[in-house]
Amino acid sequence: FLHIMNRYLLEISYDGLGYSGWQIQPKEKTIQGELQDALSTLMGSNIKLTGAGRTDTGVHAVKSFAHFDFKQEINYETIKHKLNRFISKKIAIHNIYLVNHDFHARYSAVSRTYEYWINFRKDPFLINRSFYHLKPMNLKLFNEGCSYIIGEKDFSSFCKSKVDLKNKICNVTEAVCYSSKNMFVFRIKSNRFLHNMVRSIVGTLIDFSLEKINQKKICDIINSKDRTKAGSSVPSHGLYLVDVEYPKNSFNE
Repeated sequence: FLHIMNRYLLEISYDGLGYSGWQIQPKEKTIQGELQDALSTLMGSNIKLTGAGRTDTGVHAVKSFAHFDFKQEINYETIKHKLNRFISKKIAIHNIYLVNHDFHARYSAVSRTYEYWINFRKDPFLINRSFYHLKPMNLKLFNEGCSYIIGEKDFSSFCKSKVDLKNKICNVTEAVCYSSKNMFVFRIKSNRFLHNMVRSIVGTLIDFSLEKINQKKICDIINSKDRTKAGSSVPSHGLYLVDVEYPKNSFNE
């Protein structure tokens, strides 16, 4: 008689500053590495943690998820409390859920939403939280640029060229920019994202909003499937993973 492992899902947020991204790397400080070590120590067992996605160095997460398997039933509140005390102040565990055995933090996700913060006023509290951009931008133009990004398209032009990925088609269901205080907040939602995709899209939309490129050029960039044609990649510290959505029946409340 085999005891089926329970699968648990952590809802987490983190400040990516000082970390080499989510994914475990040798001799590097990573979110996954720190969380996995803390969990293994607390559970007295070698825990393997699987994340919803691999955020790059310096990228933040307001709402992300990671799953792990463990034989016994756990007390959510106790583990959450102990884990939050045990790990860095830059990482927070908000919830723990019991999920279906076939649930996967990465592959079960139906969509992910990112925000990119562009700040127009020097602000010491936003130094590593947003991209400080001296030149004001045209919000109406920025949103016109967003309209060309929406839909099911090949996003090769916005993906790091070294990525050996056959399928670069993503379905972007939302791309919008709004003004908040002294910032532009760009929000994008898609079924999947390619490596560096959001940051190179933002770089291209900035060029468009500053009238460095026109409508024909932005459409040519997308159709070319050539990363060298798109705008430069904006800094990672302005990027936030803000939501990951799963099918409603994934959670065993």
